[in-house]
Amino acid sequence: MDSTLFSTGAALAGTVIGGLTSFLTAWVSQSVQARNQRRAAESARRQELYGAFMDELAQLYARALRAETMDYGDLVKVFALRGRITLMAGPAVIAAAERAVKFVTDLYLGPALTPDKVRQMMDEPNADAIGEFARLCREEMQAAGLE
Repeated sequence: MDSTLFSTGAALAGTVIGGLTSFLTAWVSQSVQARNQRRAAESARRQELYGAFMDELAQLYARALRAETMDYGDLVKVFALRGRITLMAGPAVIAAAERAVKFVTDLYLGPALTPDKVRQMMDEPNADAIGEFARLCREEMQAAGLE
């Protein structure tokens, strides 16, 4: 009789251990999969937002180079995108976005630039506000494991 109870107990214990192992394996797999999906979605959201900001800023930059006066309506979308960036990004990216908007706004408010002056600006490191923003976005995404 004792050997029968022992065999039954061993079979039940094996079944419970096997079931728990299967459950834990599925749970861990689902957790990892869900985390990867969240990261991919977060990465896509940030890339879309940062890209839209850079596109708008580049268009505003081009208009600022040739405009005589500022059209404040042009700033609306850039300010809205910068606000969304403030909700998602870290301090370095937010500061770079603010510097980029200020740089382009200062261009708008300044005197019209000659083609030679525009060419000179291309060689100035502080004139690449969009590039600095992009670099900091990439660094932040890499540090967060989103790229």
